[in-house]
Amino acid sequence: MADQPQRFTLQAIHPDFGCPAFEAMFVVDRLEDLRELLGGAADDDPELEAHYHLEPAELAAIARRFDVPFDPDGREAVLCRWAWRRDNVSYLVHTGFELPLMLEGRKPFARMGTDSYPPHKHWNEERFDNYVAQGLLHKEVELEPFSEPRRMKGGQIIEGWRTVYYALKGQEWRIAAWKLVSKASAKEGWNHTFERLEGMLFGYEDWQNDWWIERLRKQRHEFGTLLVYAAVMPQELATIETAGHRSLPAMKRSIKLFTAFTEISEDDEQRRSLLTAEATHLVRFRVRTLPFLELVGNEQAAIRELSPDRVPDLNRLIQDAIEVV
Repeated sequence: MADQPQRFTLQAIHPDFGCPAFEAMFVVDRLEDLRELLGGAADDDPELEAHYHLEPAELAAIARRFDVPFDPDGREAVLCRWAWRRDNVSYLVHTGFELPLMLEGRKPFARMGTDSYPPHKHWNEERFDNYVAQGLLHKEVELEPFSEPRRMKGGQIIEGWRTVYYALKGQEWRIAAWKLVSKASAKEGWNHTFERLEGMLFGYEDWQNDWWIERLRKQRHEFGTLLVYAAVMPQELATIETAGHRSLPAMKRSIKLFTAFTEISEDDEQRRSLLTAEATHLVRFRVRTLPFLELVGNEQAAIRELSPDRVPDLNRLIQDAIEVV
C-alpha cells in the first residue's frame, strides 16, 4: 500500500531553554525518502517517531529535498514528527516549553518524566539545573527502583523509574498536591476529574482545561485503556463475527498491532499501513493499558508485532466489542 502523507517539523532549538525558538512544518509523501537522508540513525525507527539532531549537511539535504526553507541561524536543528496534540489548539500546550513558561511565571509546576534510569537525567535537565542553581526554581527527584535490574532488548540495563519535579519558589506545595493526586488515581483509576486537577496544578487556565476535557470526550478517550488496531484476513473476520466480536481467532501468523490513546486522523496512515494483500480488513478494540504493555514488552513503538501463541493472552485484555473500521 502506498504511503500516506505525513507531517514533520524542523526546529531551531533555543540554547538557553531547549525549546523550539522557531520551526517549519513540511509534508513527507514517502517515509523512505526521509529515511534515506537520515542514514543509519533511523534504522531502528520504522515510523520515524524519534527526535533527530541534525548535522548541517543533513539539514541542508532535507531542506532541499522537501523544499522547506529553514536556517537555524547557528542554533541546534532538530527533526521530529508534528505533534497531533497541537492541532487546532487555541493556546500553547506546555509540552516542550516548560522551562521558558516557568521562567515567565506562566507555569508554576512541571513534572519531567517518568523516565528509566540510568541515566540520571531527563532531556532538558542541564538547562533546568542552571536556573535551580540561581535559586529561581525548586527541584525534587523521585526514584522508584525495580526489585531487580532489567535488561532491555538493546542490552541497556535499567534500575527503575525516575521523575523530576520543578516548582516556582513559593509554589512547592504543588508537588505534594500532585503526589496526592497520583496516589488517589492509583486506587481509583485516572479519570476526567484527575485530568482537570493535573491541568490546574500545571497552571492551565479554567477555559483551557474545559476545552481539553471536551476534546478528550469527543475523541472517545478512555483513561487506563488503549485503542488497538489490527489487520485481519476475511476468514479471520468471519470467525470474529461468529464469536460475537469478543475475541480474535487463533492464528498461525504474527499479527501487527497499532496502538493509540484516542481517535485522531493523524494516525490514519499508520493504521492503514497494517493492511496487506491478504489482511484486508482493519479492526479495533480496547485493552487495559498496563497489562497490554507488559504483554508486548513495554516497547516504545506505535506498531508492535505479536506472535500467534500470544493472541489468547491478548484476547483476555479486550474490554469491549471488536469493531470493523
